[in-house]
Amino acid sequence: MLGLVFDPSPGRLAVGGALSRLRPGTAPAWHGPLSLREMPDPRLPRDGWLTLEPHFTGVCGSDVTEATLQADWDNPLSGLVSFPHVMGHEIVARVTGAGMPGFDQGTTVVVNPWLGCPARRLEDPCPACADGMIPLCLHAGEPIPGVDGSGIHTGNIRGLPGGMGTAMVAHGSQIHQLPDGLEPRAGVLADPLAVGLHAARRAAWAGGRAEGAGGSPDGLVVVLGAGTIGLSVAASLRHLGVGRVLVSTAWPYQKTLVEEVGGRALPHRAREAVAAVAEAAGGRLSRPWRGSPWLISGGAAAVVDAVGSAATLELALALVRPGGTVVRVGVGRARRFQGTLAYFKEVAMVGSNGYRRQDLDTALTMLAGREVPWQRWLTHRFVLAEWRRAFRTAARPQLHGATKVTIDVRT
Repeated sequence: MLGLVFDPSPGRLAVGGALSRLRPGTAPAWHGPLSLREMPDPRLPRDGWLTLEPHFTGVCGSDVTEATLQADWDNPLSGLVSFPHVMGHEIVARVTGAGMPGFDQGTTVVVNPWLGCPARRLEDPCPACADGMIPLCLHAGEPIPGVDGSGIHTGNIRGLPGGMGTAMVAHGSQIHQLPDGLEPRAGVLADPLAVGLHAARRAAWAGGRAEGAGGSPDGLVVVLGAGTIGLSVAASLRHLGVGRVLVSTAWPYQKTLVEEVGGRALPHRAREAVAAVAEAAGGRLSRPWRGSPWLISGGAAAVVDAVGSAATLELALALVRPGGTVVRVGVGRARRFQGTLAYFKEVAMVGSNGYRRQDLDTALTMLAGREVPWQRWLTHRFVLAEWRRAFRTAARPQLHGATKVTIDVRT
């Protein structure tokens, strides 16, 4: 098989790090740790696994962060991955082996990358896996029988190639049927849309509704970031019946994308965003000696931070109403941030990690039902040999008008 391998060996990291320092902002680090390699085809670990041929794989923001060496060296999740590994976790593939009931050879499927108790053959699943919330599996990072290396999901485990390769294996618990009539390439969006749906449920719940229930929460929900995840959150909020959604947009082309999912564009600069939310929610502003104004009354019932930087977290605290909730689904580098408003407003800050298994099925239904304008989201497609162009485009979306960059793995 041919695979795009991330190898953090000292020599490769030195090359990538040097290039990143010489050309900051252009992120050329994949000339070091990333390479396209010929390697042995993966073997089935044991019964219950299938062999797959990836067809389409999305380039996620976390892929770009890893490839460009932008992750923190003290990131606590570093102990939950194993190297070197073939990247890619937003995967549409074709079953190539004998298959299993419901997934015959030749069936096109979407892969849920998360690996929990079922893949580890644990007869008594932990409470998280029993609830379908595999990202919170109590056995995350433990060995997987028959697999070389451990990790939390496909695409970051040494012995389980991800979707940026021409062959892979997946456990039966990871496989989802592509709905009839849905174009296979649209399935790439199922994973990020499910991520957005899980975050949207937490935001809707924060607004006064039971998690997963429909209806509008008491007030406004703001989403920070109009990339694939931010748009997925906005589309999911509309799916859940939330009536008023503002989404911050950094670049002009994102405004139309926000409006197409029923949201309203919000300026991404802090002062302008605070003023816009104050007008929309009827809030009162406080103006500190230094820094941006913030809402001391009124504001958003919930703010979903789909960027994850220190700046967006500070903005979320400025925008949320007293007693409201900030949902963090984005992941950024550790930086100093001004967190005084978290205590002063008694803000509930919650994380949103991955999704429940059933969220992926709902995401596929949304895609098949055209609740999401997926053709407009899939902006760029590259073949596997063009992986450098794919990562450059995903790393600098504003230069290319990019939303979701995909790699066509078919040979």
